[in-house]
Amino acid sequence: MPSTRIVEISFCAPPLVRTEEFAKLFAADVGGDDVARVVRNSAIDTKGMAVNPFAEDPRWWPTSVRMDRGLLEARALATEAITLALGRAGLRPDEIGFLATVTTTTHSAPGLDALAPALGMRDDTATLSLGPMGCYAALPALSACRDWVETHRRPAVLLAVDLFSPHLQPPPYDKEKAVCLTLFGDGAAAVVLTPGGDGAHGMEIVDTRQLTVPAHADDLQVHVADLGMYIRLAPTMPEVVAAAVRGPVDALLARHRLDGSDITWWAVHPGGRRIIDRVGEVCELPETSLAASRAVMRDYGNTAAPAVLGVLESLQKGRPLKRGEHGVAMAFGPGATICVMLLRGA
Repeated sequence: MPSTRIVEISFCAPPLVRTEEFAKLFAADVGGDDVARVVRNSAIDTKGMAVNPFAEDPRWWPTSVRMDRGLLEARALATEAITLALGRAGLRPDEIGFLATVTTTTHSAPGLDALAPALGMRDDTATLSLGPMGCYAALPALSACRDWVETHRRPAVLLAVDLFSPHLQPPPYDKEKAVCLTLFGDGAAAVVLTPGGDGAHGMEIVDTRQLTVPAHADDLQVHVADLGMYIRLAPTMPEVVAAAVRGPVDALLARHRLDGSDITWWAVHPGGRRIIDRVGEVCELPETSLAASRAVMRDYGNTAAPAVLGVLESLQKGRPLKRGEHGVAMAFGPGATICVMLLRGA
């Protein structure tokens, strides 16, 4: 039976800004004390910001300026991520048959898919632009890449990019807006996938399971507004995810006659301190797995689609799955949507 292997993952971020320094930017604004309080409790030390608000403040930029600048910065960071991933995988750009891109924060046609010829991929390289899906986007996008590779038996690249710094919102700030300012950072991740049977080591994508909880669709939303991307993030999200996550996890494992004791590690989307804590509690996950999610969030914040790929990269580097061993990745986003992926060492 055809299979697809993830042979390389590269996560990249723009220059990091310390969140304590970032909070000082808002100190004189209405609600600036809420921003400082959220920063202190966030467990986020630094995050990448392609647009440095200390050098140029984007909070009053119109949407068109934000989108143009976001696309420029996203293409630059994406180029770094893809070049790094292909180099590690030992592949040339002209060997790639398919480039899929996923983003919630960059809207343009052509957009990130224009990187294919710019990077030296062939003119007949297939491209697919996906998004916006928010923080869970990388996992269904990986599933789409797997399907293409298994059909065409050629290597593919998935690119996930989300940049929030061009979309910083103006005051006044309440607690919810303060959380959004603090939580989200900029990042990009590239994943190289190849057909199984070529001798390459890595992770096979075995299966995915997705669940939507429409009763809580209003709890997390991302919209384009007059001043860029507006994020609605209710404080209920950690409990919504915690109440629903066991369903798709248990169903996915049962479909393959596995249980939690058969899983070597768990890659949990670093969607915030409370989400990591609550998912860890209800799924009874080992702290060694949760530590990887906490570290990615501490250093980069929640980068939306690239975030879980950064955790996957960390776990696979620190403890590569041996042949036949299993890992699970899970991500959560608007909808409210939970996506779970089963991986196997190859």
